[in-house]
Amino acid sequence: ESEYPSRAASGEQENADRADVPLVHFTTSRSVGTPTGNLNVDIAEAARPRLRQVTGGTPVSPLSAAMPWGRSRPSGDSGNSHRQGRRKVAKRVYGLGGYSQSSRVMLCMVGLPARGKSYITKMLTRYLQWLGFPVRIFNAGNLRRQEGLAGADANFFKDDNKEASSMREKVASECMEEAIHWLTTQTNVCVAIFDATNTTQKRRGKIIERCRESRGISPVFIESICNSDAVLEGNYRLKMGNEDYQHMDPAKARADFLERVKAYERRYETIDDAEQDGDLTYIKLFNVGQKVVMHRCSGYLVSHIGFYLSNIHIQPRSIWLTRHAESEDETHQGEITGRGKAYCLELSSWLQARRQAMKQAGEDEGAEMLVLMGTAPVHGATFENLSMARGVSPVEGGAAEETKEGELTLASDSAKPTRSISATSCTSDGAGQEFPAMSTSLLNELDRGDYAGVSYARVQKEYPEVWAQRQRDPLYFRYPGAGAESYADVIGRVRPIIIELERQRRSVLVISHLAVQRCLYAYFAGLPMEELPNLDLPMHTVVELQPGPFGCKVKQVCLDHCGAPPDG
Repeated sequence: ESEYPSRAASGEQENADRADVPLVHFTTSRSVGTPTGNLNVDIAEAARPRLRQVTGGTPVSPLSAAMPWGRSRPSGDSGNSHRQGRRKVAKRVYGLGGYSQSSRVMLCMVGLPARGKSYITKMLTRYLQWLGFPVRIFNAGNLRRQEGLAGADANFFKDDNKEASSMREKVASECMEEAIHWLTTQTNVCVAIFDATNTTQKRRGKIIERCRESRGISPVFIESICNSDAVLEGNYRLKMGNEDYQHMDPAKARADFLERVKAYERRYETIDDAEQDGDLTYIKLFNVGQKVVMHRCSGYLVSHIGFYLSNIHIQPRSIWLTRHAESEDETHQGEITGRGKAYCLELSSWLQARRQAMKQAGEDEGAEMLVLMGTAPVHGATFENLSMARGVSPVEGGAAEETKEGELTLASDSAKPTRSISATSCTSDGAGQEFPAMSTSLLNELDRGDYAGVSYARVQKEYPEVWAQRQRDPLYFRYPGAGAESYADVIGRVRPIIIELERQRRSVLVISHLAVQRCLYAYFAGLPMEELPNLDLPMHTVVELQPGPFGCKVKQVCLDHCGAPPDG
């Protein structure tokens, strides 16, 4: 946050930051060797790591705006004076979603205890940070416990306890003020999440009035309603593990918590369209994804939040990430090697065992599997070898050929062919089980321009200057050449894949190259984007991700017993 010019003290709206941002920028021209000869490259020395300059009239790439804070480009029509070392005043170029009339959003959770509010806030935080927005959670329950009120019993939450009611309001107000103060210190589009019950119109009215006192802060209410006995039972079990009940007898803890819920139910007022004369922005979730209602949700950020929340759920399932099997050449156009075929066999057996374990645990829907892969030949070859490892004979041209143990069928949609495999060995009753597979170019490898097909080891050895540039800024660096991408570009490209993985209720196997696997892994593991380009994810290793209420469980399983080296 300290990397940006600050107008925090005055709490001014983002509009005030849309004026020219004075950045001094110089460029130098160097000759760098490439696999296709020498190329003159302008190396930009920016004043700040995240607020970049675009040199010599080069247009801003659509995906250089992948992060909402965007980049800056010099004013003027010509880059010649730029090359002569003259100072230029840069104009802010916003990334997608970075230009907002109400630049600071306060998401206010609403709902009874154990309705999944904290789970929703954690998922939202992970997604919004992935989009590049600063996000912070302010939890009223945690603040109450920090102020010495941990272990408060149900009587503390009853309205007839006037002293306790006053203390609850005091804690909620302090938590709200912390959130607003943090928002006013930000100079870009940002999100504070006020995680409290906020169950009365009076409390919500106070939040709205307080936000109006600080220019540029927009309150958005997210109400979580849960009437599913199965979901509630699971939520109650999770609540027994928090600090209020850690040292209590489980039966007594449950009884006390249910009494607390009843106290909230007596004063609970659900949000409706008439509240605040209809001038209220809210999103209602029923049973965490079963149904979503949105009201007055306009603007890039708020509409994205609503879209994301309409795709999340709490269905147990796994996401398996794997790189393609080892191929014969560096361009990955050749045949799968013997080592790669052995990996496909191991992976097929491992997936079968994992799915069987999920079925035995009663996770029938999660045990179903979808395959997502890129359009590179090596992705299709990996999938075909997985198919044959399951006793399936692949066919070409859209025809379907039955085999002794299963069949491979080809269908098509509006984009790419969709394949599905079935194998009798997958189910205990001998019935066939389909495995639909979809391919999309969104899962293709990071485009390295003139260096496509050149391994990292070779770039490091033969083109040390290019490698040095990459090491200085691995997240934003693009190799020379047309169509080259940075990791930030790939992050923007795989956003629809993230939504698809969140939406799916069955388990998903993703076959991709290293850069895409790193992006997906970093999202679900909640890692900072700056760490993403250097994540160690070896070949012939499957990563299992299991999203849950306390984050995502991550496990790496090496299935290569031949020691396949990582590729570039």
